[in-house]
Amino acid sequence: MTTVQMLVILLCAPLLQGVLALLRARLSGRPGPPLLQPYRDLAKFMRKHARAGRSDSAIGFAAAGFALGSAIAILLLLPNMFVLGRAYAPFDIVALVFFFALGRAATVFAALDTGSSFSAMAVGREIAFAAIIEAPFLLALLAARTVPVSALLAGASLFIVLLFESARVPVDNQETHYELTMIHEGMLLEYAGPVFATWQYCAQLRQAAMLVLVAYTLAAGGISPVLSSIVVVAALPMVEAFQAKMRVFDVPQLATAATLLAVAALGIDTLGGLR
Repeated sequence: MTTVQMLVILLCAPLLQGVLALLRARLSGRPGPPLLQPYRDLAKFMRKHARAGRSDSAIGFAAAGFALGSAIAILLLLPNMFVLGRAYAPFDIVALVFFFALGRAATVFAALDTGSSFSAMAVGREIAFAAIIEAPFLLALLAARTVPVSALLAGASLFIVLLFESARVPVDNQETHYELTMIHEGMLLEYAGPVFATWQYCAQLRQAAMLVLVAYTLAAGGISPVLSSIVVVAALPMVEAFQAKMRVFDVPQLATAATLLAVAALGIDTLGGLR
């Protein structure tokens, strides 16, 4: 992955969101939104009055800046990690997980600053899910990418992490607007205008970065990067279309599956067998 590819992600992250939304709608038997709808939404938010919480606190504006900075830092780290046949550098792994956590922490602070009960409810779920998904995230990245079986298991674990990071079914539902069930969007109910556009764009960048991470991890298992990218993009809406949203107390079972896959990948890679 080169710097040019990173810039492509910056420009095409909203387009990826449009592709996923269109595929999910088509699989559900609906026409779906236009591919460029995310760009139109961002442009619409940019024209509105900026609102950061109920009192327009400086914390909300600063948190949005921190979230955007962490998302860009993630993209800056990706080119150093994607060399097929080479294990991820431990420092890069820790830094990548840290920047994902930093963006999540910024969102949590912004949500708590609003003083909304619905935002606080969403924050509780977000923190709970983050606590159980960071371990498989880190373990899957620690599994070196030189053993094909290990790479496939690590890619499967990272795909589950992708469902958490991108707020998708069965963990969350991007299309719902019911306050009692929203998680990611529920934390940002009190934001509007360019600030809300920044939050949406940050989420799209993180989603694109995770998708690239999963695709290149699977590529070490013998699948070409282009084919693995297509597989991941197609698998996300298929999971959403054919899988019901899980109850909150059942979601840890999904994180447990991701952890087991990551531990198996790390064990196989450590033993150096099963090629």
